[in-house]
Amino acid sequence: MTSGSRDRFDLDFSDIHSSVFPTDVRDHDRVLARVRKRQSKNEYEDVRVWRLSPLGVEILCEPDNPILAKSEKIDLELTIGGQRTSFEGLVVDVIRSNENITLAGIRLSQPKDSASGDGNRRRGTRWLCGEDFFPTCVSPTPGRFNEYMYFQVRDISSTGLQLICSLRNKYLIPGTQLNLTASFPMVGDLSLSVTITRVGITSERDKDYLVVGTEYSSLSQNARNIIGQYLLQFGNAESLADLRQAGFFPQSVSKGTDFYFLKTEQDYEEVLRLRLIAHQAGGTVDQGVGPESMSDRFDSNSRIIVAKYKGQIVASARIHYSVLEEEMEHEHYVAWPTEYPRRDTVFEITRVCTHPDFRSNDLLAGLLKFIASTCIQPQRPWVLISTTDALLPFYKKIGLQETPLKYTHPVYKGNQNILLTNALDVVRGKSVHPIYWNAIWREVYDYLVETGVLKPDPLDHARVRAYRAMFPVALLFSGISRTPRKR
Repeated sequence: MTSGSRDRFDLDFSDIHSSVFPTDVRDHDRVLARVRKRQSKNEYEDVRVWRLSPLGVEILCEPDNPILAKSEKIDLELTIGGQRTSFEGLVVDVIRSNENITLAGIRLSQPKDSASGDGNRRRGTRWLCGEDFFPTCVSPTPGRFNEYMYFQVRDISSTGLQLICSLRNKYLIPGTQLNLTASFPMVGDLSLSVTITRVGITSERDKDYLVVGTEYSSLSQNARNIIGQYLLQFGNAESLADLRQAGFFPQSVSKGTDFYFLKTEQDYEEVLRLRLIAHQAGGTVDQGVGPESMSDRFDSNSRIIVAKYKGQIVASARIHYSVLEEEMEHEHYVAWPTEYPRRDTVFEITRVCTHPDFRSNDLLAGLLKFIASTCIQPQRPWVLISTTDALLPFYKKIGLQETPLKYTHPVYKGNQNILLTNALDVVRGKSVHPIYWNAIWREVYDYLVETGVLKPDPLDHARVRAYRAMFPVALLFSGISRTPRKR
């Protein structure tokens, strides 16, 4: 049948195609179809596809074929590019031409027992993508040579993606598999294999689009990490726990978190509640202790740093600068040795806490990076911090040096171990392993050098060049250390 003969048919199958204009299917196209009466035990009959859209198909068949009578319920098999999909079809209309040709318009629906038949009922939580940072995808068109389809990802769940695209894409048939190359802004690119579960039409700004529901055919752990990172930074996920429960494990929580110095009374009250929640989770406070017990007089003359995720404070620390004539906070618990640095060369970090739902990631490291990049001063290079036995190994790994000094806090249970370190030496890499320097202090070093706070000598330059050579190893180690483990 030539294109000229097609033009002579004035056919209206808008009931099945809606606003989608169907594409002509030619003899050389890799589109095949077979039909039979619904749930019949008879063999399928081969038929030729005349036109095709994601919502329906037009079949060319012999006249007076009882299977394709109007309102007949049929089983339909479509094979596109070697991919076969089964449908329960309804013959909406039959039109005969004066050339003894019969066209049947069939509305497509997936069988109720189909694996993807519940695609319009998304299982599990779904998260909307950020309007300014929609992920994009490209996929080869099934059954077409050198033809591609372009999509935006509008929402994401643990089972699949919802995509939108132009009405020009005609080969988006439910049950068909797509091989997507997806780009997640500011995070990374992925190759994803998905199966189309449903296709519909949506309108935005007075223009119609196809909305395509899909399910993952498979999803690697790396893909889950990248998708989780995108959702953490640009999606509407309310908590890290929700993402982890769905199997998504963001590699960097700090990238989705805002760090700043406390500004309002409301933020301060939330900081007190966070301190209590963090210590209750760690078992370091007695039952019955209230948020007011998490405050002391040093809060009023210190700088309090907060980390916010989606409006919730999830981490905090307190920075105190002492003067020579004033005792430091730690001197209330231990005698300060005369051989230790003077008070006016030290800044104290206390009340470090993170929300229990945001642990086992880089949030604490991100908090320390912010402190180092904003609080270190050449005339006040010494950092004084105390920590529990549980966190002591972490602080020692990242370059902080333990002292013999210990004390017991009147509110918090357990030992408090005092660490005293020249922070500029840590950032230079003098007292830290190259892997941890790359993971924690590399960016801080670059920033402090750029701003003139840190003035490296030739030995520092040589050490840093050697450390930078180990950056790929540090990345690998960092990824392994954040791989989710069974509890």
